[in-house]
Amino acid sequence: MIAEMKNVSMVVQTKDKELTLDALAELGLVHLEDFQYSSPEVDDALARKNRAEAAYNFLISLKNKNDLTSPSVEVSEAIEEVLKIKDDLQAAMEQEAALEKQIAGLEKWGDFNPADFNFLANKGYYLKIYTFPGGKSDDINDLEGYVVILEENKKELIFAHLTREPVKLDDHEEFKLPQQSLSAMRAEKNELEAKIAELTGKVQQYHGLGPALHAHLEELDSNLQYWIAKANTVDEGNLTAIVGYLPADEAEAVQNWARQNSVALAITEPETLESVPTLIRNPRWLQIVEPVFKFMGTVPGYKELDISLVFLCFFTIFFAMIIGDAAYGSIFFLAGLGLVIYYGKSKKEKPPLAVVLFTILGLATVIWGSMTGSWFGSPELIKGTILEKLVIRQLTEGFSFHTPAGEFYKVLSGQDVIMLLCFTIAIVHLTIAQVWNFLRALAHRSLQALGQVGWMLINFGLFYLVLDMVARFNLDQALGAGGLVTDMSLNIIIIGLALIVLFGSQRPRGNFFKGLLGGLGDLPSTVLGSISAFGDIISYVRLFAMGLAGAEIARAFNNMAGDLLSGNTFIFGVLILLIGHAFNLVLCSLGVLVHGIRLKMLEFSGRLGIQWSGQEYNPFRFRRDFI
Repeated sequence: MIAEMKNVSMVVQTKDKELTLDALAELGLVHLEDFQYSSPEVDDALARKNRAEAAYNFLISLKNKNDLTSPSVEVSEAIEEVLKIKDDLQAAMEQEAALEKQIAGLEKWGDFNPADFNFLANKGYYLKIYTFPGGKSDDINDLEGYVVILEENKKELIFAHLTREPVKLDDHEEFKLPQQSLSAMRAEKNELEAKIAELTGKVQQYHGLGPALHAHLEELDSNLQYWIAKANTVDEGNLTAIVGYLPADEAEAVQNWARQNSVALAITEPETLESVPTLIRNPRWLQIVEPVFKFMGTVPGYKELDISLVFLCFFTIFFAMIIGDAAYGSIFFLAGLGLVIYYGKSKKEKPPLAVVLFTILGLATVIWGSMTGSWFGSPELIKGTILEKLVIRQLTEGFSFHTPAGEFYKVLSGQDVIMLLCFTIAIVHLTIAQVWNFLRALAHRSLQALGQVGWMLINFGLFYLVLDMVARFNLDQALGAGGLVTDMSLNIIIIGLALIVLFGSQRPRGNFFKGLLGGLGDLPSTVLGSISAFGDIISYVRLFAMGLAGAEIARAFNNMAGDLLSGNTFIFGVLILLIGHAFNLVLCSLGVLVHGIRLKMLEFSGRLGIQWSGQEYNPFRFRRDFI
């Protein structure tokens, strides 16, 4: 859940500002307001951090094959030396690349000395070389002076033109003389290669400073954050104001700290919600979903909803259905379980949340894959084993559907059943969002709660249309209702639209007729929203589609390898299976990122009005660099 936050304002004497910030960093409870102010100290700290970061990234990009001892120098000196080598190395590599390009362009001309052309000019002979695309030797017979054909082919004519006076042939492309000969260029390139090797060896001597440089980077970042915090204090005469936010249940601790440090303190309700940070507090078992949010870089706004529980439940289902294969799930599960045991027994600490999450996701995939009988895309692998008894035949072979009166309706294949299951998950998932909105509006005693009922009715009306149009499953015929379900679906859609128009734009304690006018004005967008809701339900078919695609790719690789798994080609068949299933596992995992997360972040979150525009609660814990 999202913790309640309070606004905290502190006033101290300006001469005590830095000491107060030091004490505040030790307290580690207040998230300081960032007014985007800067200062010379901030600029200096940022420059130092950027230089250290550039040096560190350059070092870790090198492939150090030798176990070299790092020189005994200060980290700050090493940074400057590494950056100097980096600049020299980059300049040498750019010069080598330019020379290599020149050499490639001159190799067809052979080796010659450009100074010879100047020697001839000093003697009164002017020699130039031209290229004539598509030209023939007959085309240049009328030129004055001496003409020597150097090369003639279908693409171009290359010739030398020798005259006693300077002449320029504008109709032909003149060959630009290089500054030095080809052999001189090659010699210079060799020198540059030797210089690059020397610089590379020299910088590799600093490779062992990587850990120390990384630690130094953390210190520089802490230093930068300190000076940013100081720049964002507000000075007025001899007094300084420090503004921030803290969790409501930490107010007493901050009050005690203020008394001990002679700080004037005021704790109030936040006036504007835009800058209030978000602190999510969940039990350990629910925190396992946090790595997904961190990976996406999403934080709900302070007054938005924490959907961690719903996200975890449905993301687990989405993951299992998209991966779809019990063998793939076993890989995730066993790898995660191994890491859990490793952290517990070897490191004597709790495993990272991401490890626990992947263990659970892997187990869920094993369960779903066992229900559908998919093991490496081959149901034959489990024939005659106890795993075959875990398969739910309706999900693989389908069944004949009869009306409540016992009349035959149609035969549903296994794929039909899974598609119907996807749309059922869709209506449940989206209805949870609408019920959540209903309860929030009801808590505020707002008539908008009835508008949310309208959206729920529209969802169920559209659900009938999706089943009929996409899944080819007509509820009227399936239930033997004789058109009753069709009429009910259309009616509840109309009733839903009416409820949204009447109550969707109402405000707490607002004028009803004014809200009604607002609803009428929003009618076009409401209709468009209904169409979008239709698409939202259909979009859950991606769970079926991605699972089917993964299964078909697995079968394709199995078929490719099948004929090779005997005789001398056995090793090639094994390689095809290993590479093919590894490739398919990566594709399925990407499908989870693209499609599984999308259903949560767009369709579901969109229904709840979550914009993920919040900033994470980050209490001030940084110390300045006293050196």
